[in-house]
Amino acid sequence: MRVLITGGNGKIGRHIVTCVAGAGHELRSLDRALPETRQPCVDYRVGDVTDMGDVWGAMQGFRPEAVIHMAAWINPGIVADHHTYRDNVSGGFNVMTAAAEIGARRVIQGSSAQVYGFAENPPLQVPVTEAHALRPLNSYALSKIANEATGRYVSARTDTDVLSFRIMGARLPESMEAEIAALRADPATGRFLLWTRIDARDVAEACLAAIEAGDVPSGEYNITGADILTEEDASTVLQRQWPGLDLSEVPSGHASPMSCAKARAAFGFAPRHRLRPA
Repeated sequence: MRVLITGGNGKIGRHIVTCVAGAGHELRSLDRALPETRQPCVDYRVGDVTDMGDVWGAMQGFRPEAVIHMAAWINPGIVADHHTYRDNVSGGFNVMTAAAEIGARRVIQGSSAQVYGFAENPPLQVPVTEAHALRPLNSYALSKIANEATGRYVSARTDTDVLSFRIMGARLPESMEAEIAALRADPATGRFLLWTRIDARDVAEACLAAIEAGDVPSGEYNITGADILTEEDASTVLQRQWPGLDLSEVPSGHASPMSCAKARAAFGFAPRHRLRPA
């Protein structure tokens, strides 16, 4: 199919480009900068998703059947808070509404597990499902909640499905070993991401699976790794960090406190790059 990816030159976006193009789809990438190394089968375009003219320019003539929207400020503090919120929200609105107008079947947009607010708050229940309360702690998380609402708005009023991926702990393959070592050296630092990481290649494969699947309900989907990366099991780590938390539903062993069961049921999501020994 014809697929447009925004943010295709980003850290995760580059893996998505490789994955989707490798699966044989016709791919166009829209980013504010061109990559140093380009794949000959990918049509690279320069543009800014906050500019509706750039978004329409990337879609018209190409008419994507699926859109993967990853262009955004990826954390708070990179730019001023009002820029983080304004750019992320306007970019998401532009991409999703233009995709619906052009007749795209499905949009995958990158949201974030920061919407749950675990940097300052304990989980209200574990495993954490998409029904968990939202507690944004910064302009970035707030912008992702707004984009999820835009996704629900678009999918309710058009024939375009919108899937919002609440991605948690995505890291590049080459940085994972150091990340795991630091987490194990000081487990207390891991609560923000529930001691869980996911290889960027697995995020890319989740995007591919979601655009290739048949009927998939619009809505929010947790996307993260299958396991926590501490030496101790999940119950032990959770109990130490948050005494009194109900752990009766926590699976034994090292299963992540974040549930991705919804994504697994909807489009077969299963991280392939396991970060613990089998």
